[in-house]
Amino acid sequence: MSQLIDNSSQTLEQALKNTLPQTNKVDVLTAYFYFSGFSLLAGELKDKHIRILVGKSIDPDAVVELSAAIKSYPNVDLNTYQNKKYYSLNRSQRKKEYTESFIRLFNKSSLSESFDSTVSQTMQTIFENKLRDGTLEIRMTSEDNHAKTFILTNKPEFSANGDSKGAVFMGSSNFTYSGLTGQGELDHRFSDNQDYDKYLQHFNKLWNDANAIDIQTSGSNDDFIREIETRLWLHSKPDPYKVFVRILHELYYQTDETDLKTPGSISGGKFTNLRYQLDAIRSGIDCINKNSSKAHRQNYVLLVSQREKKRGWCCSDPRQNIIATSRNGK
Repeated sequence: MSQLIDNSSQTLEQALKNTLPQTNKVDVLTAYFYFSGFSLLAGELKDKHIRILVGKSIDPDAVVELSAAIKSYPNVDLNTYQNKKYYSLNRSQRKKEYTESFIRLFNKSSLSESFDSTVSQTMQTIFENKLRDGTLEIRMTSEDNHAKTFILTNKPEFSANGDSKGAVFMGSSNFTYSGLTGQGELDHRFSDNQDYDKYLQHFNKLWNDANAIDIQTSGSNDDFIREIETRLWLHSKPDPYKVFVRILHELYYQTDETDLKTPGSISGGKFTNLRYQLDAIRSGIDCINKNSSKAHRQNYVLLVSQREKKRGWCCSDPRQNIIATSRNGK
């Protein structure tokens, strides 16, 4: 029995999340694997033993171009950015190239721009912890491999005494964000034992190939995880001096007051220029200048408290690109 998944009526991400709670082991054969794919399923994969077999690698020198393309076209063909030097590299060089592309893509991708959130950082922590404790292992095939297969093994209590060993998802989707969610993908879900045994046997044959390359496994060195801990921007430690300078800037930076109209100047001296009002005006202008395009700054933005608005303490002049406050509104 099979189920068709086209990432339209149901995404592969959703289909995997529906099946993962009853499994204890996940084996993935994929042309491309990068953190964007793992991040979508991190919560569901936290307690699983995972083996990922990667068949291709992005050229590290193409990561900037790829990252820019993904922002405008998320379903970009990764083969366009494949490492063309792959066949001329030895085993250690291939591992180094994959590690380099993994790190660069994480640091440059649009996904990393949202990593200020606690949830996103938790996903990365799960990934790294599983690498350290050996429950996430990654290898590269000895030869270029285009296959994409997700093999999920059921927990004993969900196996019906061996009658339901697990499920297989096979099709066009890489273990990447676009592969799990993007349009233009087509996958099948199989749940009979015959298909499960066939795909698992094929995976084990490739995994146990003596010429396959360890990226991070229970029997390999820790070069990959050390590189991640050292070079991902998430782990970077800012220079204390630069932090100090930034704090001074935020505390004491003042905007240019050349075009600033104050309550006193607007009212002809009838009202006092209170310090807190001037600070609020400067802060508002500074915020606009930092976060708006030049075209948007031709318009004005007025920031006042609700209490002051009710009392009539606000006035703005769109012609002069000014924010100011005044009792009489002139």
